[in-house]
Amino acid sequence: MIQKIKDIIQSSFYQLLIIYTILVLLVSFSLIERFTLHFEIFALILAVFGIIAISKSSEKENEFKINKNMGYLIIILGIFIVLLTRIIPYINNSIPLGYDTGIYKYGIEHGLANLDTWILSGGFEPGFLYFMKIFSLFLSTEFILTYLLVFFCLVLGVAIYFCTKEYFGKDTALISILIYSISLIQFKTFGYMYYKNIIGLSLMLFCIYFLKKSETKKVFLYIFIVLGGILGAIHRPTFYIFGLSYFVYAFTSPYKQKKYDIKKLKLNIISGVLIIVITGVFYIGKFNVAITSMIFPVIQGFSNQGVAGGTFISFFQYQFLTLVYLAFAILGFFILIKKKEFNILFFWTVINASIVYFQFFFFNRFIIHLDVVLIILASLGFSEIIKHKRKLGIFVLVVLIISGGILIFKDSISAKPLINNNELNTIEHLNATEPDSFVMATSSIYSPWVLGYSGRRTIAPGLFDYNKQNEQQWFMFWDSNNISYIKDFMDAYQKPLYVFIGEQQKDNLGNFSQCFKVFYEQGNNKIYQYVC
Repeated sequence: MIQKIKDIIQSSFYQLLIIYTILVLLVSFSLIERFTLHFEIFALILAVFGIIAISKSSEKENEFKINKNMGYLIIILGIFIVLLTRIIPYINNSIPLGYDTGIYKYGIEHGLANLDTWILSGGFEPGFLYFMKIFSLFLSTEFILTYLLVFFCLVLGVAIYFCTKEYFGKDTALISILIYSISLIQFKTFGYMYYKNIIGLSLMLFCIYFLKKSETKKVFLYIFIVLGGILGAIHRPTFYIFGLSYFVYAFTSPYKQKKYDIKKLKLNIISGVLIIVITGVFYIGKFNVAITSMIFPVIQGFSNQGVAGGTFISFFQYQFLTLVYLAFAILGFFILIKKKEFNILFFWTVINASIVYFQFFFFNRFIIHLDVVLIILASLGFSEIIKHKRKLGIFVLVVLIISGGILIFKDSISAKPLINNNELNTIEHLNATEPDSFVMATSSIYSPWVLGYSGRRTIAPGLFDYNKQNEQQWFMFWDSNNISYIKDFMDAYQKPLYVFIGEQQKDNLGNFSQCFKVFYEQGNNKIYQYVC
């Protein structure tokens, strides 16, 4: 009876696989809406059926080998897709993508010199500022924010390839390059300009790569330790995932064949301590508040789920944006369990998925990290299917890569900066004000841009160092028709004082011409000077 059920599941799996592939292709052509069906449930069922089907037919496994020339073509194709999708938004556009653009511009140009309180308390990690300082010696900030970021997207793809190759073989690694190139989540990470995430994930993957290689040569362990320390200095959230994953790995990896290797445990612990010491060196002194300021939010995130999710897509959206490889990522995870490969990638998946699913601290932003490890596991899932059904597996892979390619090119073509040239030109005109002046951005839409492009000390709602009002006071300021309240609000700041009003926000100052004189305007964008 059980055998008959397994036979039915094996037969059904390949039929469901074809149906799933066709449906995803229809989604890519916008013939059906991705939210029309419960694809996430379909993906889970497909993965469950897949692990049963593969287990049953393991005796029929064929060698999966990609020849050398085809391997080169796959790498070239992956690089081409990554480059093209990241460059398309900058055709006929010179404004960097992302909300954090102005913040990064300010950090790169002034972060180490000014050491603002908001920077020291976690706005930028010291390692990232030092790293960017090197590039700023010979590259313009505009180039760093655009094409250098494109380069780091390629570096992340290379890191995924080498990490996958070390754990699962070259052919599986080639598939991982293709999946990464069509990942909508990784493209959105680029579009949001999460610069530190991209560099941090690259370092994390190289750490995991050298950790595996250290099993054969001790010198690689030293590289692992150094890179781990640098990771902590460049991006704390990625180091958080890396640290938790390595912590569990450090205590479980010495257990082999019902024996516990105490020598390996000691080596793991010493390596972890050295990584923390190297990281700590960067934070000694003024940057130490960046560590202490994280303690309470992290604790709160575990005790109050759903708080401080971070700006990114939700887990619900994530499931439907990864239809191309979601089922195969789940299958890859099941394969690790089946083969009892409880390596650091396994623990990364479990810990990261738990944070995202149960909505612990920074859960939305950690979707970026989860996506990277699922890309690796998806490549494992695809390669296992190809081993058992070569022609069908290759067909499914090709069709789904085409589907993902269509979706990511649609996103790439529609990607636009958050502000236009008139808005940016008006903000840059703030450089014409007195060098000792303050500028105010009254809308969160423009706050980072005014900080980065005005060249002046920036006041913004709830951001940076110079804001003196709480949230309720800002709400009253935005809605007030009382000139006395407006004057009291503005008089909290030193003069010369200017206010930027962009075309995407309500102009609440035009009615108070006795106190706000137009200093400059372009289109519906204005700079007011406060003169009362």
